[in-house]
Amino acid sequence: MKKICSSVLASLLVLSTVPGGADAAPNKEKERVIVVFKESAKKIPLSIDGMEVRQQYANIPAAALEVPKAALNGLKNNPHVAHVEVDQTVQIENQTQDWGIPKLKAPSSWQSGFTGKGVKVSVVDTGISAHPDLTIAGGASFSTVTSSYADDNGHGTHVAGIIGARNNSIGTVGIAHEASIYAVKALEANGSGSLSSIIAGIDWSITNDMDIINLSLGTTSPSTTLQQVVDRANNAGILVVAAAGNNGRTDGSGDLVNYPARYSSAIAVAATDINNNRASFSATGSTVEVAAPGVGINSTLSNGGYGQMSGTSMATPYVAGNLALMKQAFPTLSSTQLRTKLSQDSIDLGVAGRDTWFGNGLVQAPTAGGTTQPVQALTTTVSTSKSSYYAGEVVSISSTVRNSNGQAVANADVRVTVTQPNGTTLVGTGKTNSSGAITFTLSTNSWSQRGTYQVKSDATLSGYTAGSATSSFQLL
Repeated sequence: MKKICSSVLASLLVLSTVPGGADAAPNKEKERVIVVFKESAKKIPLSIDGMEVRQQYANIPAAALEVPKAALNGLKNNPHVAHVEVDQTVQIENQTQDWGIPKLKAPSSWQSGFTGKGVKVSVVDTGISAHPDLTIAGGASFSTVTSSYADDNGHGTHVAGIIGARNNSIGTVGIAHEASIYAVKALEANGSGSLSSIIAGIDWSITNDMDIINLSLGTTSPSTTLQQVVDRANNAGILVVAAAGNNGRTDGSGDLVNYPARYSSAIAVAATDINNNRASFSATGSTVEVAAPGVGINSTLSNGGYGQMSGTSMATPYVAGNLALMKQAFPTLSSTQLRTKLSQDSIDLGVAGRDTWFGNGLVQAPTAGGTTQPVQALTTTVSTSKSSYYAGEVVSISSTVRNSNGQAVANADVRVTVTQPNGTTLVGTGKTNSSGAITFTLSTNSWSQRGTYQVKSDATLSGYTAGSATSSFQLL
């Protein structure tokens, strides 16, 4: 299926505003709403005849309810209630080794040992189906019709494969093929779902300590509660990656980025084609942060096979997977630092600098020793076992190398230069051990020059700025 779903989204929005007619109108007796309370409470602080509690969230003081329409005004004026909003419909941004993999330099990242291993990514979507090329670490369903997180649409399985399809001899391969992928079903078989289910999926991801949340979905309408839960995820150190949307204009005009991608706490992703051009459907706007491949992307299908889809939905998991590689490559960086680095390492496309089509540019995978390796300073020490020696004794010179976080650096190249009293030099070289240390010895005899010896240690390692240290000793 190569069809993008922006037209489906448009039709849904039209249907939601059609007046009259039993087939187009919602239930006149009850309304599905999301209620934000003024204070957190284990028990919902209100009771309404005919009220049904659909979801109560763990990380924000809110609940999804179904209430009689006649009770809405009273609910809005309830002293315990801060805000009431309609539970909207949220729509997917739909659309060998996919062409996007080399575009992002992923193979070089894999060769550097970065595969996403140990990083938890939740895919809040239509679910994920069992597939010979996918490993599902777990998940949950917030569907209104099934308790299974299996995919009954196909979109979620395709998204999951872009992130984590296995690196084996079959099918395709995901950019972060050893990341732990979690299936969070929040959209139904028709590719749409309630806002409350999306919020529940994000809420679950926070509670279950996900590192990255992939949201290949969106709506044109803002939501206070959706923003609140995305903000909460971001504040918890989770990277929230969201599709900019497929409602872009052919000429690239307009500020059209969908929600939740539009929120500052989410990373809004635009789509590019194989020639690094903006995909004609890709939404534009000042909140676009980065871009990734999104046209004719090959990935896993829910029937066990493979196929192509297009959309910012496909670009989004490329960014989520890229962040999984970065998180493994740079484990000491915070989510904020990783997000900054994601943009800094991107290849600028379009007009110079950040723009409304590509944001900061096409994301690039991290490589050891490459331009995406964070530059840290080596901290070097050097000392001798004593401050003075007698001729005939052996001088022991020790040097240590650590990174800016104080961690030992192994395999650093160390060059020790000893300058004698008459100005001539002696040089020793070697590599640090697993403790970041190396020891040199200097033999002396009765012919050795008496006086002060200067010792300098220089340490270098690819991806780091060099470090040096000095010391001295006396030969008596």
